[in-house]
Formats: sequence, structure tokens, C-alpha cells
Amino acid sequence: MNGKVVTIIAIIMILFSTGVTLGLYQINFQGLGNLTNYSKTPAYSLVGTRLYENGTLFLQVARTAGPDTYGGFIVLVQLLYPNGTVLYQWTGQQLGMLPSSNIKNEFPLHPSKPIKIGNYGVGIEVPLGQNSTVILQLPHPISPGTYIIKVWDADGQSAAYGSKFQIIVKVGS
Repeated sequence: MNGKVVTIIAIIMILFSTGVTLGLYQINFQGLGNLTNYSKTPAYSLVGTRLYENGTLFLQVARTAGPDTYGGFIVLVQLLYPNGTVLYQWTGQQLGMLPSSNIKNEFPLHPSKPIKIGNYGVGIEVPLGQNSTVILQLPHPISPGTYIIKVWDADGQSAAYGSKFQIIVKVGS
């Protein structure tokens, strides 16, 4: 084969490989329109969260996806009735002012921690892969029943990757 034929075959193979790569990427990530980058959005799992009648919430937060170059920042935790009405919420300022003793980290080298700017709390940082229990206290006892715990990230999202950052909890009698 001469050089021109080899060059043409190489160009065809490069174009074919590029087309297959982009096509499979779009098929696997549900879309033939815009390219998506799922690594830019933090995701949280709240499996294991518990709420007690005395108003104590053990918020089990696991950061399951997103960029590893910085933490996810939880700036709002809501306690909701099943119809979606807010019963109580902890703002970023309240979360940022939590004592470190209220956050139990499974992996101590990269801990979840309250974030403050000066004397002002802004939320809780949760590094990728961390599994933490954040202890929050309602100012009053809570009636037995079913409730929803929902968290919001600093980018204003309460869902990513097809899952919501919320969990249904039951308070026993």
C-alpha cells in the first residue's frame, strides 16, 4: 500500500472511533442533544437518617458523586410534612454554627465540617466519599408520624443524577 491509502484509512478510522465514542456517551447518558457533565454536580444520599419524638435528627449524609476537587456544601436542611409543607428548617447560618462535636465522620482524614466566614455560618462542607452523621435539634418535640428530610446544595439543587436529596422518616410513638 502506498502512503495515500494508509493516510485515508487512518483518517476514516479516527472519524469512526470519534463517532462511536460520542454516540455511546450520549446514549449512555440519556440524550442526543446537549453533552452533559455529571461530574460537576455534588450528590448526596441520606440513607440511615433518623428522627426522634424529642426533636433530635440524626442526618446521615453520604456524598456519593460530584467533583473531588472541592466539597459539596449543604446550605439548607428541611423537615417537611408528607404534603411538602415545611415544618422546620436549618439554614446555612445555623448549620455553619454547629459545634464540631455534632458531626461524626466515618473517615476522619477528610471530615465534614461546619463552614464559617468570620462569625457568619454558611453551611456544612461534605467531601466526596465522606459518610457523616450530623446531629440537629428541633426547638420542640415532634408528633409521631411520617416526615420528609430534604437537603439543598449551595448550587440551589435538591436533586441530581436522577435522585432527590431527601428521605422519608417515621417517628414512632
